[in-house]
Amino acid sequence: MTSTLDELMTQRPQADFPVLITDAQIAEFRERGFIRIDRITSDNELVWLGEVYDRLFEERVQSVPGGYFDLTRPYDSAGEDHQPQIIMPEARYRELRKTAFYRNGRFIAAHLLGVESTNLRGWGHMIRKPAITGGPLPWHQDEAYWDPAFDYVALGCWMPLDPATVESGCMSFIPGSHRGDVRKHRHLGDDPAVHALVVEDVDTSAGVPVPVEAGGAVFHHCRILHCSGSNRSSRVRRAYANEWQLDPVRRETALPDRPWIDEGKRAWENRAIKN
Repeated sequence: MTSTLDELMTQRPQADFPVLITDAQIAEFRERGFIRIDRITSDNELVWLGEVYDRLFEERVQSVPGGYFDLTRPYDSAGEDHQPQIIMPEARYRELRKTAFYRNGRFIAAHLLGVESTNLRGWGHMIRKPAITGGPLPWHQDEAYWDPAFDYVALGCWMPLDPATVESGCMSFIPGSHRGDVRKHRHLGDDPAVHALVVEDVDTSAGVPVPVEAGGAVFHHCRILHCSGSNRSSRVRRAYANEWQLDPVRRETALPDRPWIDEGKRAWENRAIKN
């Protein structure tokens, strides 16, 4: 008999998976804006997370209202998903906050950012890049999605559940680009109903692809330019990420407008009205 999602949550492996972070890794993160960790969780937890992940996408679970959508197509449009995402699965399934992946991610993030782990808050998202049809996610900065009225101390922890290779669409980064400002973005296809953002004028020759084995992880600064390629392989590329940040601090001086944020909010609100 197939377990329900609620039943799967009760089957979470209990074993700890200790991790270490070195001064050299911290220095590398602050210099380049990203680092790769060979392993962040156990084999048993990785298998369990894969089962949970597959069921969430099979059932198109919305842990928060509107929390399932394709990143690269207009919201709720008909057709095959090219890069679906589930936002904040832990809001509905709190066992995901008890995993070694979650605990270790916060532990490492705190050291990389130079803050107390108890002050970090996190939220997750899962991204699925289907075999062959899974398209690229263009160059962007994570902070470009966020309210410019605030300052952020934040990074992402991205873990593949399958080997993330260049062929299957691993992430690539522009080393050192986190030290610049948030650049001008636009919505993919110039359609505000498409969630994905893209930034122009990127020197792609400086991009560094970062393959990661299943259960490894990449930590990246919220301002680093990054992208992922198409999945040209014969297997799905599954990824689970958590964003870690201090509580945002309201800025005293306003930043330039980010019209893509306002456009995206209006498209999201129109989606909510239709649904």
